[in-house]
Amino acid sequence: MKVEVVSRETIKPSCPTPPHLRTFNLSFLDQVAPPVYVPAVLFYSPASNNKTKVASSHSDLIKKSLSETLTMYYPFAGRLKADSFIIDCNDDGVDYLETRVRNNGRPLSEFIKHHDFYELSQFAPPRDQLLLADNATNSKVVLTVQVNVFNCGGIVIGLSLSHKIADASSFFVFIKDWAATARGDTKKIKGGPRFDVLPSLFPQRDLMGYMPQSMIMNTMREEEIVAKKFVFEDSKITELRKRSIAINGSIQEYPSRVEALSALIWRCFMDVDQAKKKNGGASSTGGVRVYGVAHPVNLRSRIVPPLPTNTIGNMFSVAVALSIINDNTEADDHRDKDNQYSNLVGKIKDALRKIDRDHVIKLQTTDTHIKSVKQIAEVMSGSTDDIEMVLLSFTSSCGFPSYEADFGWGRPKWVSICSSGNPIKNFIWLNDTSSGEGIEALVSFTKEDMANFERHDELLRYTKNINMESVKNLSKL
Repeated sequence: MKVEVVSRETIKPSCPTPPHLRTFNLSFLDQVAPPVYVPAVLFYSPASNNKTKVASSHSDLIKKSLSETLTMYYPFAGRLKADSFIIDCNDDGVDYLETRVRNNGRPLSEFIKHHDFYELSQFAPPRDQLLLADNATNSKVVLTVQVNVFNCGGIVIGLSLSHKIADASSFFVFIKDWAATARGDTKKIKGGPRFDVLPSLFPQRDLMGYMPQSMIMNTMREEEIVAKKFVFEDSKITELRKRSIAINGSIQEYPSRVEALSALIWRCFMDVDQAKKKNGGASSTGGVRVYGVAHPVNLRSRIVPPLPTNTIGNMFSVAVALSIINDNTEADDHRDKDNQYSNLVGKIKDALRKIDRDHVIKLQTTDTHIKSVKQIAEVMSGSTDDIEMVLLSFTSSCGFPSYEADFGWGRPKWVSICSSGNPIKNFIWLNDTSSGEGIEALVSFTKEDMANFERHDELLRYTKNINMESVKNLSKL
């Protein structure tokens, strides 16, 4: 497959940003957000009539509606100052690319069924273009859009948005509002985006000594990474949820779909890693191995009073659950599969439950968030002489309006994140299936770990199929 850029332009807001909104100060939570771009791709089926004419009209509509939407989302059309925590809302605009996909006659529907991770990343704006600051202004673009047209008339819309201005909730709300604008259904845009809320609730702080980029780099290793997609049907997830309620003869609250599935992936990975360690395939500096799960938690519903979904920015905190295995004193719940699974579900639920109203207050009044991020970085960066640490980083888009982005020619057939670089080790992304009746898990492990993980009998009991793969050398962000 070959993706050829046929045009490149800048899309600016249809109306100029007022002078009093020209400088946007990031919130404290934006300050400590990862300095990366988040890429997503949305696949749309071709129309049945004149493909060339329809593709051209779709392109015109996409550009026009994007320009109109940027009037509301004006920081997205600005430039992120590389040496400060502000966005210059100067209406410089969004980088916009159009491509033609040469796919040897294979239609978009076949691509959705059979593709690899590297091919998927070609539909998102080039990573190198995003990371480089403009030499003249020492600033970076906030948003880049790439519209890819298949020979069959199918369209893939790829976006890369700076994590410094938006979390996953904000990202998908923006896409939904953009699509509503394209349809002329602006009544669906409830009140418009609110950029003013989070900077007032979480004003900027002095972050001397806090370097999120270096923390991320310290977690990276040059390893061969494999990304695969696993699909879990709703009936199988229901089985998991029922399985987890019995812990040592007592009954606990049903876990959510995400909690149940996260615990399954965690448990299977722990099995794989423990087997590798016993066979001498993993480093073994000590007898204690700590397995962690990190889950970003949307805080909009956990603050008092709750914030609406149109609150734009980074409004999340990270919950971390830990499970410790000591080779010398291995607990019974690590030998019994059902007990261990229920135990892991409980650990995840407890970690998520701690992200509550009191936690939000601490975020506003203490250095809790900075300390937790540093602790996570320490877990991810490696081990001590006595303790080995392994962290799985989850992120979930389940429940977000990812499949509501109807630009006027129907909802997307498939939505996925991708990578503007290569797969990230031990990263798991969960999203609803297009039917809304299941969950897709995009999982990235080392080649060795993936080979054993995908054959795990417990995983195979619950997953429907595996149809996505890529093997690449891990690159730096």
